[in-house]
Amino acid sequence: MEISSSTSTTSSSATAIATQSLTQNFDDFLLMLTTQLQHQDPLSPTDATEFTNQLVQFSQLEQQISQSGKIEDLIALQQAAQSIGAVNYLGKTVEIKSDLTLLEDGSATITYDMPAGAINASIGILDSTGRLITTFSADTASGRHDFVWDGTDTQGVLQPDGHYTVVVSAVDADNIPFDAIPVFFSGTVDAVWQFEGETFLTVGPVEVLLNRILSVKFPDTPPTV
Repeated sequence: MEISSSTSTTSSSATAIATQSLTQNFDDFLLMLTTQLQHQDPLSPTDATEFTNQLVQFSQLEQQISQSGKIEDLIALQQAAQSIGAVNYLGKTVEIKSDLTLLEDGSATITYDMPAGAINASIGILDSTGRLITTFSADTASGRHDFVWDGTDTQGVLQPDGHYTVVVSAVDADNIPFDAIPVFFSGTVDAVWQFEGETFLTVGPVEVLLNRILSVKFPDTPPTV
């Protein structure tokens, strides 16, 4: 099962940490400069050139803090724009890379991309507990293939509608297994939401990051009578 993780550190939190660090440096520098002025020898004051350099550093720190705040504002605007734009995905059919398939009304379409050189290949269907429901022979020709599962197990018993896990495996002429063979899932976007600065889409049983959408299209329109 492939559910996208949303616990990664976001850009906004990283910017906040950077701003906090800059602010601390700014405060430390200001304290050092003030202390230096308070304790300098009146007969030998701080060199004018050195004092100017310190004021330049002071100004640069102040500008960095100001720019960090502006960057944070830009990130917030970008995230808001991304969320608003993601609303356009609602009701659309999208394709993502996922090992899940959705059985509806006794039918599920499984799409996979077979690598070149496969000799023997199979498709396994597992239920939500990880139990193997049934297996089928897979097309060994290289490229993308669609397979329609009728929802029955090895005994011919129709399984309940819901999500199932798909495992496509294959071996080459030397009987060496291929690495994980890509499986794709298509479905309608039901919801759009944000978590920790990331935009997610709910596509049937799958929750996926917006940037992992591979394709989007209008749903098939039934023919008019």
